[in-house]
Formats: sequence, C-alpha cells, structure tokens
Amino acid sequence: MLCERYDASDALLADSGTSALVLALSAVVPRGGTVAYPGYACIDLTAAAVRADVRVRLYDLDPSTLSPDLNSVRRALARGVDAIVVAHLFGYPADVERVKDLAARHGVVVIEDAAQAAGGTLHRARLGSLADISVLSFGRGKGTTAGSGGALLVRTGMLADWARKTRETLPASPRGGRQVVNLVAQWVLSRPDLYRFPASIPALRLGEMVYHRAGTPREMTAAAAAILPAALRTADREVARRRANALALDASMAGTRNFHPVESISGGEPGYLRFACIDNVGDAAPRPALGAVRGYPLTLDQHSPLHLHLLPGEKAESGAIFLRDRLFTLPTHSRVSRADLARLASWIAMPTPISPRPNSAH
Repeated sequence: MLCERYDASDALLADSGTSALVLALSAVVPRGGTVAYPGYACIDLTAAAVRADVRVRLYDLDPSTLSPDLNSVRRALARGVDAIVVAHLFGYPADVERVKDLAARHGVVVIEDAAQAAGGTLHRARLGSLADISVLSFGRGKGTTAGSGGALLVRTGMLADWARKTRETLPASPRGGRQVVNLVAQWVLSRPDLYRFPASIPALRLGEMVYHRAGTPREMTAAAAAILPAALRTADREVARRRANALALDASMAGTRNFHPVESISGGEPGYLRFACIDNVGDAAPRPALGAVRGYPLTLDQHSPLHLHLLPGEKAESGAIFLRDRLFTLPTHSRVSRADLARLASWIAMPTPISPRPNSAH
C-alpha cells in the first residue's frame, strides 16, 4: 500500500519516524559525514543525527511558507555536505524539487522528511514521493497514525537493494499493545475542549519540546502494522476535514491584524497537520485548552544534544529565529468542532499579551 501510494520501489517499516530517519542517514551519509538540516525543525532531527553519528550544517527557512530559503541552501551546499534533509513542517509543502536541482550540482543526496506531510501535495504529487529517499511517521499526532511506527521509502535500484538487506537485520519490536492504548487515548482527548485536562498536568509536558534519545532502529510493531492499512484507507477523508477547518481558520484571520497565516509555496496544497500562523506583534498568549500553541521553542543550534555534532560556525539564521519567536499552530483535525473553531476565532481576534518568553537554550 505504501509503495503504491507514494510511488516507491520499496518501503522499509520501522518502529518510529525517528528510526526511519536514522536509517535514511545511515544509507546515504558515511559515518562521521555531514548532513544539512533546516535551522528550525522538530527535535527528533537532533536525535536522529546523534544516533547516526553525523555532523550537521544548518540552512534557513522562509517564514512566510516554512519552505527552505534557497539562497541559504546554496550556501550550506557550498560549505560541504553529503546529504540534505528537507522537511515538510505541519503539513506545509517544502520545495523539494528546487532543492534537488541545487543539490544535484554538488552530487548531494536529498532526504525528504515527510513525517509531518499529513497528506499534502506539491504539483499534485504526494509529499513523501518527491525524493529518492523519503521518511514517513505514523506516530501520535501525525496525519496518518497507527499509534507508532515509521517508514523509509526508496526509489532507486541501489537503495532498494540496501533496503532489502537492511530489513533482514532489523531487530524485532514488542507486539505494541501499549501503542494501541495510546492511540485510543489520543482519539478520546483530541477534542480541544477535552485536551485542557491533560494540558493542565505539568508532569505530562504536553506542548513542550522534549528530547528523546533515539534507540537502535527496529521493525514496526505488529500492532502498528495491523492498524496502518486502515489508517491509510481513511487518510484522504481526514485530509479533507483538516483542509476545511484550515479554511475556516484562515477566514478568521482576514479581519484581524494580530496574526497572518503561513502561505503555501506555488503549486503546493498543504495537508494542514496544524494550521500555521505568525503572531504579528510577538505578544500573543498561547491557549493550550484550545490547542493554540507556539511552534518549536528552540532553533536546532539551541538543542544541547546537537552541540557536539554541529560544525563550527553553524547557527540558526533570521528566518528560523523569527519562526521560533512568532510561529503559532492551531488544531485542524476532524475532531475539531464548529464550536471549537468559534472559540479559536475569538482568540485570534483578541490575543492576550504576555511577557516575552526567554529564548535561551535549555
């Protein structure tokens, strides 16, 4: 199903999206080699780099689209890398095609990180089908979820041979009963009005950027593998609901100066894992009870576990810093109700000022 859906030669199933990225790095970057990462992204990219033992350079993002800043990509490639990771953040298409054109001039492999692709497309092609090697995630909070798991998709004969050999060596995983329980809990608590209960428990650290050390990549659990086909069959219906909710949120911003929505690049149609918007002033207060939260609170160079792998002089640039300080994301999934959308519209119209948050690494 995955190969057909994403036009792949082979699909290597793993226990998580992070494990799939570790495998991708291991496939195309020599141990101790160098990969280019976006300066603003999920902390799981840091965990994968540490596990794969690769060095990291950074390139910038365009805050208006969440897509790579191509001039920054050019500079990163010129500084020397073995591969570059292009990530689709929150379901918004990143310009994989133009990055591939730039990378090809340097003989550099592009890894498409489609863990957050959520059914988005670019020129009608599914995100996750755009590079020779792509990563998917089916974990909690992803557009297509099986409770856990990930996949590495390959599209060349050499990588397909590597995938077949690697599949034979992956250690087995537990059956995955715990993931089934987590998946049910996620579904029950996915309504914004119910999310306020777990969000009020500090020990759960919901909405925080928490570093989880990547382990040895393993096979996908039996439970996740059993759930995944059904999740894939219902994915397009979920995408349609998210897009409809995103349209309503976009309309809510038309009459306010407080926020403006992140736009898609030309030819892209987001899957809207979350609706991304920019706080125009920088003083809007998150409302976790509504699912209105800030984006990632740190740029990648602020991730302390990455410091030993970050090459000298590599720092987040202005776009990544702007996103760290101004990006908000709002819920779009099918459990969001009209009442939830109305409450979010009220929050959009009248954000509550708060003191500036600290931006130091922690």
